[in-house]
Formats: sequence, structure tokens, C-alpha cells
Amino acid sequence: MGNGYVEVEEFVTPGRVEWAYRKAMEAQHFRKQRFADVGWRAAQDRDPRLLKVLECAANLVSKMDEEQRGQTRRGSDVSYAEARETTVTQLFKAAYETVDKGTPSRALEWMYGAAALMCGYLD
Repeated sequence: MGNGYVEVEEFVTPGRVEWAYRKAMEAQHFRKQRFADVGWRAAQDRDPRLLKVLECAANLVSKMDEEQRGQTRRGSDVSYAEARETTVTQLFKAAYETVDKGTPSRALEWMYGAAALMCGYLD
């Protein structure tokens, strides 16, 4: 029977990551600071669930970016801008790396909020 929990890897899907990112951007636009603060507190505490969700989301977004733009990015006549990862990919990677190192940044509080939303820490 069930063991009462869901594997994070199976739960963090492209649709959920996009949904959480969209909710984070909406919360930022409407200045709903509580959204960011919940993620910020979890990041400061180096919450294991938040860390795992950020890791899965960063890997997933990176994989999606590679699938969509990989061939173009590796061409010899590609500009610097085209060779860079997307902003969303960079943000999720940076959010994961800072929490993993124990040095969360207020500049990434909305990304932590998106991860907290996927963790179930927000409504």
C-alpha cells in the first residue's frame, strides 16, 4: 500500500515548475511579500525538502533549456546572448546553489518562494 509520501522527483514536473514560477512572478508583481518570506525562511534554515525541490527544478529546467536550444547554442556562429542559458534556468540554478552552500540571497527570494510553493509550504 502507500507509504504516505510522494517522491519529489516524480512530483516536480515541467508543468509544476512553470506554474510555481508564474505564481512567484505574480506574487512579486502584486507585492505579496509573504510568498517570498516563506521561501526565504526555508532557504535560511537550509530546509531539506526545499533544497531537493530546488535541485530537481534546476535540473529539469536545465534539461528543458538544453532540449529547446542545445543545438543552436553549440553552433560556431552563435552570439554570446544565444549561447547563454535562459534567465529562468540561471535563476533556479543560482537559487539551488546558494541554499546548498548555506548562503541564501535576498535577490533570489522569489525563487525560494516558488520552491516553497512546490513543497506545500504556501497555499
